[in-house]
Amino acid sequence: MSPLAPLEWIGRHARLILPAGLVAVPFLPSSGGALAPALPWLVALLIGLAVARVDLRATLRDLTRPGRALPLIAALVLFQPVLAFALTRAGQELGLAAPVLLVLLVFAAAPPLSSAPNLALMLGYDARLALGFTLLGTLLSPLLVPASFWLVAAGGIDPARIALKVLAMLVGGIAIGTALRAGLGAARIGARARAFDGIGTLIMLAFLFPLLDGVGAQVLAAPGRALLLAGLAVTLNLGGNLVARALAGTALPRPTAASLGLVFGNRNISVLLAALPHDPTISLFVALAQIPIYATPFLLSLLDTVPRRCLPSSES
Repeated sequence: MSPLAPLEWIGRHARLILPAGLVAVPFLPSSGGALAPALPWLVALLIGLAVARVDLRATLRDLTRPGRALPLIAALVLFQPVLAFALTRAGQELGLAAPVLLVLLVFAAAPPLSSAPNLALMLGYDARLALGFTLLGTLLSPLLVPASFWLVAAGGIDPARIALKVLAMLVGGIAIGTALRAGLGAARIGARARAFDGIGTLIMLAFLFPLLDGVGAQVLAAPGRALLLAGLAVTLNLGGNLVARALAGTALPRPTAASLGLVFGNRNISVLLAALPHDPTISLFVALAQIPIYATPFLLSLLDTVPRRCLPSSES
């Protein structure tokens, strides 16, 4: 048996393994916060794994094309703060409580999820486009996140702290991915795509341990609040994903539209968790927001007829 066979098996069954881990991890014994320092390293590993599996130079060339970079940047710069304003204003009109309004703001202001390119690879979407959006959104988040909070007139955020945290994870991830691609070679990585899916699955499972540390006790202590926040997370993530996909699908190929929906619905809200003053509602929402993220491969695979092998580029 090949030494990579266990990883390939995990990669083939990632759609079921990820939700299973999400159910099990919250009810393991709490580490008392000892695992929290691992979060930035795991984010960098996820970015690095995605960078290793796509042609980063080609991705950057795509983004610097006159007809492609400007629409992407405009969408990020204009829509992210506008969405933050629109969601919080709608919440105010509905009379939602201040903690829920902050949840809406955090979701809208957050950059794209670091593991979105890996999810795109698992699902056979346009992984290069997903990576491009993730890189752009991460690079611009030191500007977009404070702008979103400023537009809504919400304080309590440190732009410098976000900038340094995001930059460190991004640089680390690109360095890891570049080293992997140079050391293993693009052909070998492509031939072992399913094993790399397995590695990505294991990293995403490891990510749950520090993020969901002690969450089970919080859920049991206030199940009503937890159910409300979980429902809100599913609505924002999967609802936004499907709406964005449907709108993009009117003019774009399905894998491209699916990648746009994936990136729109899945947000790296855990980055904001470290930059905002401690708020129990936000902390619980960030944890429960992993439900739609980790269920994404399973749920979307039920809707898709896209081949499971990744499309290496947006031109494929």
